[in-house]
This record gives sequence, structure tokens and C-alpha cells, in this order.
Amino acid sequence: MDVDQVVMMGRLMLREVVMLTAPILLAAIVISLLLNVVQVLTSLQDQTLSAVPRLLAVGATIFLLMPWMWRHLAHYTLSLLSDFHWVLQ
Repeated sequence: MDVDQVVMMGRLMLREVVMLTAPILLAAIVISLLLNVVQVLTSLQDQTLSAVPRLLAVGATIFLLMPWMWRHLAHYTLSLLSDFHWVLQ
């Protein structure tokens, strides 16, 4: 296996990581932004007020998207392992 194949496998893996984590990070960013606006408008500076809803949003996003994430990860793994002959050359 030469360097180009390793770079291609790394690129595919990083693309899958971004695809799987982007919705979770997007939910955390949106909730954080909304909570920060509310905190600025109400002058509340409590840290738990921003942490707990963010954790709940991330947990709910993971729970709702888990079937899609499993299918996506299974498809990536099967496609990687089914076409593995180019690695052995």
C-alpha cells in the first residue's frame, strides 16, 4: 500500500467523521447561540442555564439520528471492506 492509498483512506475516514458529527455539532451551536442571546437579554449569568439545555439537545439529536448514523457507518464499513483488494497489492 503506497502513500496515495493511505491518504485516500484517511480522507474518506475524515469525511465520514464530519458527516456523522455535523448534525450534533450544529444542534449544540444553535442551542448555545439561542441561550446566549437569552442570557444577554435577561442578564442571567448562570452556567448551568447554558450547559443543561445544550446537553439535552445533543442527547436528543444523537437519539433521533442514531438509526441514520448506524446505517451510514455500516454502509461506509461495508464499502471499505468489500473493495479491499487494492490495499493488498
